[in-house]
Amino acid sequence: MKAKNQLDKFKYYLIKRKDVFLHSLKSSQRIGAKIGPKVILNSMPKSGTHLLESLFFQLPLMRHCGRKTLKIETQNPLTLKLKIISSVKKGQFLLSHMQYHEDILNVSRENNIKIVHLIRDPRDVLISHLNYIEKMDKTQKSHQYLNQFDMRFDKLKAIVDGREHIIEPFKEVLNKFYPWTQESDVNLVKFESLIGVDGGGSSYKQKTVVKGICDFLSIEVSENQLDSICKEIYSIKSSTFNKGKIGNWKVTLNEEEQNWINTVLQNEIEKYGYGHQ
Repeated sequence: MKAKNQLDKFKYYLIKRKDVFLHSLKSSQRIGAKIGPKVILNSMPKSGTHLLESLFFQLPLMRHCGRKTLKIETQNPLTLKLKIISSVKKGQFLLSHMQYHEDILNVSRENNIKIVHLIRDPRDVLISHLNYIEKMDKTQKSHQYLNQFDMRFDKLKAIVDGREHIIEPFKEVLNKFYPWTQESDVNLVKFESLIGVDGGGSSYKQKTVVKGICDFLSIEVSENQLDSICKEIYSIKSSTFNKGKIGNWKVTLNEEEQNWINTVLQNEIEKYGYGHQ
């Protein structure tokens, strides 16, 4: 879905709400309302949130909570957002882009809410972010801002540098999400492991990470169920789907841009565990 205006967005979310409602009526999801885990699916924007969402639509007991993706920037007030987190019910999952804050972790623990946090190679996140602003959602202020630049290289630099009230500097955002990766009771998942063979990954890694998520949430799945779930994860139906591939930055960027991105994001790339890829 390419949003040229707010009406396009409204139409998409209307269709999605219907799908979410129908999914919640399935027998396993009704059982989940009584015994299922409470879950937050968190990630930095453009890290593959909807891949994780697609997985959770396949899992037993789990249903979408019906809310739009929760966005938390830690420089803004948290109180109302914390109430949304605490409202998650049994068998529900909430999509979120929450920068790390100790209060979020405390509220989640107090309400017995599990957090699954997805990460992706920062270079692919940057490329996906540019594509989204430039081609997918033209209603953002950042779309108009980037339009003043003719060259892709200049647009990438503009995202990395940021612009007050328009785009938060890319490295700052990476650093604000990073502490989630260091919490022992947060289930950390790599996009590259979850994507599977359709996205250039591994079937074995995909099955391993899906089984790990199920174990983390105490959801029992048979080997046949696991196979069936993994076959359905990869989807191009997401409103923000672009390439959905591993290492897209290597084929998208020219040599100069690759050298630049590896230099300017070196610390973040290594910190997130992508230094040798």
